[in-house]
Amino acid sequence: MSEPTHDVIIIGAGPAGASLAIQLGRAGFHVALIDKKAFPRHKACGEFMSPECLPMLENLGMRAQIAKLGAREVKGIRLSGYGKVSTGRYAQVGKVVAPFAHGYALRRELFDLAMVETAAAEAAVEFLATHRFKALIFAGEGKVIGARVLDPDGTERQLRAAFTIAADGMNSRVARSLGVRRELPWLRKFALVTRYQGTKDLETAEVHFFPGGYFACAPVDAGLLSMNLVLDQEELARPRESWDAFLAEYLALAPDLASRLRPATRVDPLRGIGPLACRTTQQTFHGAALLGDSCGYVDPVTGEGIYFALRGAELLSADLQRALHMKNYDRGMLRGYRRARRREFQPRMAFAKLLQRGMKRPLLTRAVLGLLEDRPKLADLLVAITGDYVPVGCLLKPSVWRHALARSSWAAT
Repeated sequence: MSEPTHDVIIIGAGPAGASLAIQLGRAGFHVALIDKKAFPRHKACGEFMSPECLPMLENLGMRAQIAKLGAREVKGIRLSGYGKVSTGRYAQVGKVVAPFAHGYALRRELFDLAMVETAAAEAAVEFLATHRFKALIFAGEGKVIGARVLDPDGTERQLRAAFTIAADGMNSRVARSLGVRRELPWLRKFALVTRYQGTKDLETAEVHFFPGGYFACAPVDAGLLSMNLVLDQEELARPRESWDAFLAEYLALAPDLASRLRPATRVDPLRGIGPLACRTTQQTFHGAALLGDSCGYVDPVTGEGIYFALRGAELLSADLQRALHMKNYDRGMLRGYRRARRREFQPRMAFAKLLQRGMKRPLLTRAVLGLLEDRPKLADLLVAITGDYVPVGCLLKPSVWRHALARSSWAAT
């Protein structure tokens, strides 16, 4: 068997992969960080980071840098639709206080480039841009010992490592090659993503609901608004005159948003991404693991994808470092990562699925939006949970519901 060329190979240099590379590189482990794209590159995304992301950026030494790149402070989420409007803030819930009173919104090409450059600056990290994953390399008993990749000229290169990590997104080729990726047919949603210049500056993100879908918006620069139109697959398959006409048809269903965009100019083409739903039956293997959206994805409506990426990298880094120090590359060494994912992520994924099922029922969506409009603290609770600093388990506490429905202060819980 050939000697390893690296301690860890990471396929995919988005926030999950780059964050993991930074942590392992600073710990002195030799890492190959691989991506099929050159950076900066466009990435279809809501471009929003919840308040819980900011301490993780601080731990990476990157929060000040991200702020200097022009990250906008997002102080909550405005929910609109069916004639109802409410705004949830990142409020204190019981004894739980947000680490910051805001999240960030920043163009992904800027954020991802900063992450990759920080990773590549580590002496122990080798960044291989425009290298395409081809196949995993296996030893006996299904143990992963590396990956075959194609360099920019199409020449195959074999990289071997103690661990190979898939951070190549929700359509992960690595997860497919391991045979663990599964579709969620009931939730086949797709997003059309673009940006508008010349909008009024906002201090909140926005979600505009209508029967069959929603718009999600975030203010990523002064006067620049990032916008996602999320629809069921069947809607995208309908005959259309043009994409501009298609977009205008749905903006007519969100008059609040349409009026805000009227003086603005669309400055980016429509880019599509999806389906926004998949799962995996296993996330850790002998010599390999899945990270970020490669583990599975359920459209969270209110933008938790970057949180899952950064937090997952923190959890996996701890197990990988212990395994590498012990020179034990068995799947069992990653049990802490598996358990933490189950404890921290599964309730949030279940909550996202619950929201998605509810949105398929317009009468229910209208009733919930009306309740949120009437009970501002209930909107705060919803936004606090999707802001990732309040555990979903808080919904099981009667005191939380008493305060949310009675409009009293969270601090009194």
